[in-house]
Amino acid sequence: MGKVLRAWTFWIRAELRGECSDHLDATVLQRLRAAKGNQRAAALFRDLNDGTTEVVVVSVWDSMESIRLYAGDPHTAPTIDPGDVRKLFDREPSVRHYALSDPHVVATLPAEWTVPDKD
Repeated sequence: MGKVLRAWTFWIRAELRGECSDHLDATVLQRLRAAKGNQRAAALFRDLNDGTTEVVVVSVWDSMESIRLYAGDPHTAPTIDPGDVRKLFDREPSVRHYALSDPHVVATLPAEWTVPDKD
């Protein structure tokens, strides 16, 4: 398997969107981008017009091995900061992994997702 997209979805109350975005930028996304083998990471937000917002944390990795080294065992378990659990309206029970069929897909993603060269 080549490049892998890792995604985890959770839902928050819409009024927490700004706080959530700031928190993810300052913590989770920084950790992902610093991990060996990570190529891109971002948080996606979608207002559901019912008072909730769907949040998807996505990252692109060079391999499943890099994901396993980063995430530990089980590599499908989401990592949630203990103080954040009470802020989640709902969450998926596991992280999903997708094989990327286009080897050039990373180049098509937004530049702000770029992870500086770590080597």
